[in-house]
Amino acid sequence: MKVRIVLALAILAPASLAPALGRAPVTLTAVYLALAVLAITAYWGDKHAAEAGNWRTSEKRLHAIDLFGGIVGGLLAQALLRHKTAKPDFAAITYAIAALHLAVLLLLLFGMFSQ
Repeated sequence: MKVRIVLALAILAPASLAPALGRAPVTLTAVYLALAVLAITAYWGDKHAAEAGNWRTSEKRLHAIDLFGGIVGGLLAQALLRHKTAKPDFAAITYAIAALHLAVLLLLLFGMFSQ
């Protein structure tokens, strides 16, 4: 659980620092936070649907939300809601998405891309 929270913070740090240093658009942090809220809402809805026996959000959709910017919220939701944490295949894809985001954000932070 703690790994997911630490990883979420590790992604959020360069997403906040890169704009502050002028290496990324100033809206980057706001976009990551807004998409985090979207991801948390999706995971929360899926968990409640699972508990109620209702239609679920597909794993592909949850991963798509994570991939397109909601990874911080996805990681936090998994940790705080204890949702999808017992599925090794799901976790492996989540960690790969997180690694991709972290790598791109670190490249931005260290000036490897120009605006």
